[in-house]
Amino acid sequence: MPMKTKNLFLLLVISITVVFSACQPDQQPTPTDARDVYVASWTCNENSSQIGPSVFTVHINKVTSSTTQVQIENFYNIGFNFNAKVEITGSSMSIPVQTINGNQVHGSGTKTGANSISLTYYVNNGSGIDTCTATLARQ
Repeated sequence: MPMKTKNLFLLLVISITVVFSACQPDQQPTPTDARDVYVASWTCNENSSQIGPSVFTVHINKVTSSTTQVQIENFYNIGFNFNAKVEITGSSMSIPVQTINGNQVHGSGTKTGANSISLTYYVNNGSGIDTCTATLARQ
């Protein structure tokens, strides 16, 4: 093989090696806070045993004083000034007993996909126990 052909061949091999080594898929960083996947505005489709079906917006934010809690603003559609504290464990959610604007609430839920949450909760609003199911869809 002549010297010119060898050099051309060597240049071709080096170019191909550089191209293929530069085209490896990028590694996606793992979120450092598992709650990040919950933080968003959500459309809540709620079905209440006392009120019936309703649709409203809720916001989920991190609780700054905890590494495992989020808060749902406008929980039970009682206003954005009121929120429910929720404990997060992986895709499971637990709403511990708490009082929000005079309503005692508790319940649980599951993150059912990247853009969906399913909740079941109970609200003692003074006129009995209201059993609610809700599906949250990321906006």
